[in-house]
Amino acid sequence: MADALERDPHTWLTTSDLTAVYRKLIDVFDRFDIPATWAFVAAFAHREEEVRDCPYLVENPLLWRDGDWTASFRAALQSGNADGWMCPAALEIVASSGRHEIASHGFSHVPLAENLIEAQVFDREMIELSQFWGRRGVRPTTFVFPRNQPGYLERLGSAGFEAYRPPAKLERQRNQIARLCRLAGEFNVLEKPENHGRSGTPGTLPPAILLNHRAGGRRFVPMKITLERVRRLLDNAITTRRVVHLYSHPHNFLTGDHQLELLCATLQLVSERVKQARMRVMTQATYARDVLGSA
Repeated sequence: MADALERDPHTWLTTSDLTAVYRKLIDVFDRFDIPATWAFVAAFAHREEEVRDCPYLVENPLLWRDGDWTASFRAALQSGNADGWMCPAALEIVASSGRHEIASHGFSHVPLAENLIEAQVFDREMIELSQFWGRRGVRPTTFVFPRNQPGYLERLGSAGFEAYRPPAKLERQRNQIARLCRLAGEFNVLEKPENHGRSGTPGTLPPAILLNHRAGGRRFVPMKITLERVRRLLDNAITTRRVVHLYSHPHNFLTGDHQLELLCATLQLVSERVKQARMRVMTQATYARDVLGSA
């Protein structure tokens, strides 16, 4: 949730605000009768007493390229200011709906690319994931890599995940030029939908497109342009039998200008085409089973 934030998250990101936004989002998706995939960072869904009983999170440094990944988290716990770091109610809200997929977004959200962490860190993340989801009685089958940086795919398949979401072409680079290209792409109403994914262990889902986060420079992208882009993507996918895979982040709805309004208008476009029997909405797990599983 708190990935690469430009401001101190504790100045604006609170557990109560996160709980409220998850409730709003579930209400919106259920109102439009559209199932969605909710990829959770397991540590984010922990109760505080669970975190304190987890040596992996609170006792030793979690080493990655830039140092100790959990240092700020441990400091927040020790200072008694962990508000916004965890929101177990979010998982309960999604699970109680009974219509959405619960996927995995890693255990600690440490990036899992092979050039960033050692294999033993990846394996430990998978062990911690298995233990956490076992306590919750949930078995996620699809995976969204932290920061959208895939790695150790054979190990991911061995851990029981059936499919993962790869980065879109413009998300493979994380530099200023790539960010500017992604911003310019928000005006590209001629963008084409994605080809279908590939079967394997794990299978590869179609890359996803971020629903414009209306914050920073992106708030100046007219909403009508974003909706026209989505409309054309959907209609092109229907004609060519391809895929539109949209995603967002719950905290975007705390920081984005009229972000919920944009989501509702987007889901309206989807709902209209579903009711006309022109398209089908799938969660990642449904796509992995019904499309990749039969490939």
